[in-house]
Amino acid sequence: MVRLLAISLLILFSTIGGTMAQGPARPAGPPRGAKAPPAPVVGTVGMLAGDVDSTGLRIASDLARVLDNGNELRIIPMAGKGSIQNINDLLTLKAVDIAIVQSDVLTRFAKISRQPGLQSHLQYVAKLYSEEFHVLSRMQFLCLQDLSGRRVSFGPKDSGMAITAETVFEANGIAVNPLYLDHDEAIGRLSRGELDALVYVGGKPSPAFDKITHKDKVHFLDVEYLPGLQANYLPAIITAEDYPGLVAPNESVGTIAVSTVMALHSLPPQSERFRVLSRFTERFFASVDKFKTGNYSPKWREIDIRAPLKGWQRFQPAERWLIANAEPPTTEPVAAPGGQKMKTMLQKFVKSQRGSSANQEELFNRFIRWYQQQNKPQQH
Repeated sequence: MVRLLAISLLILFSTIGGTMAQGPARPAGPPRGAKAPPAPVVGTVGMLAGDVDSTGLRIASDLARVLDNGNELRIIPMAGKGSIQNINDLLTLKAVDIAIVQSDVLTRFAKISRQPGLQSHLQYVAKLYSEEFHVLSRMQFLCLQDLSGRRVSFGPKDSGMAITAETVFEANGIAVNPLYLDHDEAIGRLSRGELDALVYVGGKPSPAFDKITHKDKVHFLDVEYLPGLQANYLPAIITAEDYPGLVAPNESVGTIAVSTVMALHSLPPQSERFRVLSRFTERFFASVDKFKTGNYSPKWREIDIRAPLKGWQRFQPAERWLIANAEPPTTEPVAAPGGQKMKTMLQKFVKSQRGSSANQEELFNRFIRWYQQQNKPQQH
């Protein structure tokens, strides 16, 4: 019995000694033939835009398609909840690096924000495309003034759409009964006759109007380009080409448009986020012409990355790129894009202002000079 116990102990100590000599066990490696895990992405850019039907989200998706470069740069488009919320998210959420917002809302936010020195906390990469101001009403209303006292949806409360609508109706001296409805709900109420008109701000042609036509007894109303709107808005035009189900052939609707801005939070130059956004900016600017052809949003053709945003500071790497890639000076006048459409729109504006046909050409020339001044790069 004692001999059996001794033999058992000898075997046990031999086993323990062998294990200790071999050292700690190594974790099992991946099975043969298994793929190694992907390398981590070096730089990601979270880009907040509009809702799922917005031009902004299409622009962000286009950027992701073209600029994503393996593990070096990845753009993540995100649907937002309007310009005001996008600015708040840009300032507070770590996942948001860039937000696409309306320029008028950016200005308004700076005025009402409780955060002092907001303009030192926000910068911009570039002005982008314009978003048209749409007013769709029941057929019995023939002009904006007819909506006085009527039920008009301004979009969700405190949204960029609502802020622009409030500005436009105030500039026209028209007091309506504003309702703050989601667009889909507003479209449904308008088609059922439960609403007199709705406002929508978005790049034309917008899928927001795919579910309604003139057969629902609705049409777009003209919006005058009043002097009180000219500091923050541009003249625009809506045609049958944009909405064949809502605008008759060979007719057009004069309106205004607001510029959109690619905004970001001010960052210390030594930070990793700054370096990633610098890399994104350089790729974006170097590739911008590619977006103006091919299967991308038609709004890319409006974008001039050199256009300044008055009162705001441009992101330093963007400014450096523009200086390093400055266009040669030219003595030829720069024509406004879509010159004939712009002239048609201006003629409608002059007519609405009761101008005579004799001075339309001079007014058009003055408008072109004004447009050039608005888009003239700042002096360095």
